[in-house]
Amino acid sequence: MKKYIYSILAGVALSFSSCVDFLNVSDELADELTKEEVFNTVSLVKGWHGNIFNCITEYNTLFFNVTAFNNPWCSLAGETCTNHDKIKVEMQNGFTASNASFQRFNPLYQYIRQAYLFLDNAHAIGTPADGANGYLSEEQVARMKSEAKFFIAYSYFSLFELYGPTPIIDHALPDDLSSFDFPRASVDEMVSFIDGLLQEVLNENLLPPTIYYDETGNRLETWNLDEMVRPTRAVVLALRAKLAVYAASKLFNGGYKEALDLRNTDGKQLFPAEDRNKWTIAKSRLEEFLQFAESEGYGLYIAKNADGSIDANKSVYNVFQEYNDEIIWATPKNVMSNNQNNGEERRFRPRDLNQGFSGIGVSQQSVDAFFTKNGLTIDQDPEYNETGFSEVFNPTATYNANAAVKGRVDKHVCNMYANREPRFYWSVTYPGKSWHILPSGKLNWQFDTSLHGNNGKQGPGYLDGRDCYTGYLLYKRVNNTLYPVAPGKMGWARPGILLRMADFYLYYAEACNEVNPSDKNVIKYLDMVRERAGIPGYQELADNQVKDKNGNSVNIIGNYEKQAFAIRRERQVELFVEGQRYFDIRRWMVCDPGEEADRTKFIGMNMMGELTQSANGTPGYDIPGTFFQRVDVQQHQWKHCMYLYPIPHGEIEKSPLMIQNPGW
Repeated sequence: MKKYIYSILAGVALSFSSCVDFLNVSDELADELTKEEVFNTVSLVKGWHGNIFNCITEYNTLFFNVTAFNNPWCSLAGETCTNHDKIKVEMQNGFTASNASFQRFNPLYQYIRQAYLFLDNAHAIGTPADGANGYLSEEQVARMKSEAKFFIAYSYFSLFELYGPTPIIDHALPDDLSSFDFPRASVDEMVSFIDGLLQEVLNENLLPPTIYYDETGNRLETWNLDEMVRPTRAVVLALRAKLAVYAASKLFNGGYKEALDLRNTDGKQLFPAEDRNKWTIAKSRLEEFLQFAESEGYGLYIAKNADGSIDANKSVYNVFQEYNDEIIWATPKNVMSNNQNNGEERRFRPRDLNQGFSGIGVSQQSVDAFFTKNGLTIDQDPEYNETGFSEVFNPTATYNANAAVKGRVDKHVCNMYANREPRFYWSVTYPGKSWHILPSGKLNWQFDTSLHGNNGKQGPGYLDGRDCYTGYLLYKRVNNTLYPVAPGKMGWARPGILLRMADFYLYYAEACNEVNPSDKNVIKYLDMVRERAGIPGYQELADNQVKDKNGNSVNIIGNYEKQAFAIRRERQVELFVEGQRYFDIRRWMVCDPGEEADRTKFIGMNMMGELTQSANGTPGYDIPGTFFQRVDVQQHQWKHCMYLYPIPHGEIEKSPLMIQNPGW
């Protein structure tokens, strides 16, 4: 990939351990430079501005040294588990306001203050004759200030989605502030404040419309990847629409009973009663964004076959491997390397293939969520069964020992994994799956996590620290040309996607369903995502009068509850491990015991069982063994209060005006 705007992301990391650190927004000032000296030096001004970009949450780091600004959320949502670091135990042990591992509170207020200081102090420097290192134009500063405003709004949104409403600070706090003691805003106040800032950025019209434009405003034939992470008008409109969806959702819109009783010390109510009109606002915001984005060339990434039909496998795979028209916003922080001991590529790889660490497991709940090739759930499809074994085509297997081939047929694979949709095969390493490149001497290798399998608990080279726990490994986003020996590649650079169109098509389907279940756009936008994924849409299922295994029609069209479930399931599958499900299941409030996303359970296969079993004393090669039993791999300490993350206890102790979230 091209050289990205690394300078924007090169700001130093900040320390967030105390109230004093809250004020230390810049190493330049820590080195005893004055603000005047900083803001009269081009390189320091750019560094100060660039450090604000570190408020971005990127979702591609799932394993090592993960913070609240990476992606612990897929593990907290029950999509995956890891065998290392804080994510391993966060849900097993539970957490309190004092020890919750994934806090954003202090860092984001530091970034907010740094942005306000930039707005107050940044100005043009020098003349063109001074060269790039000595010249900062009025136009450059104006754009940088507009970006700073966007990141203030973005930071408040990041606070809001995790904690609910928090204090609103609309200026740079003084350097000699002795404590951070401010009351929380209400939900409506916070949404209005963020929305207002974003509208202000839109009104200024200083950001390029999209990444298709260069910094001077010229429309390009391709993307301006040198500025890939800098916000555009499309990004601002997208965040504004996402904010409106959150504000309309149950958690923030009257559905969290305990939060309705939450009040500041002056008696102000923080969470509102339900207002259905907020869904109308969300629908309008989404339409504004989608109309703009599509007019600028954004849309689902779709690869075509020679006959013009959709190549679903290539579409599902490539959307994450290269920059494309589906990406609204991305960072360059998603480089895969076989040399990184703690990088995701090695953690995705089975432990008996070139020192793989097999560190990220996938839950059975996630496996079961993927649809069949017929576009039905496994509970609906009459053709789905979990008995016996079959030959299963593996589209992710790109190479054999000698030459490139398109896919491979894996033998003796449990029928649980047969005839599933393309997104399943590109997301999960399941028992019986071959690797995309088979090493010399292992040309018949297939993943096996049963008791004595090649990646089982008692298998060759077994180490507890490399255990995937569930019987599955995560495969999504793996580049299938990567392998640490020939003919594989050693590394691959690709965009770290923050916002993409499929997410917003599904938001729009959700908003339309909430406003009017008969709106044809509900099915239209659901089916656009399903069609790209290579499965029948709901309109096709209805037109063909498809029935489930019990003989009941699977037609969902116009039925609010059925459409709402279909949207939730589609988001679960389409956005698997992209950092969104944790926030989705909380805003929907479906996490309690027995509910759709029951967070008390984490289920996998029985890794202490055998792959096959015997029948009447005869080895039963075609009979699935005890491995294929769903077992509780982990018990999670979900509590109802976890619908909102706790504000750090230290902030509550220091701030008499700060009210804690319910139950903490």
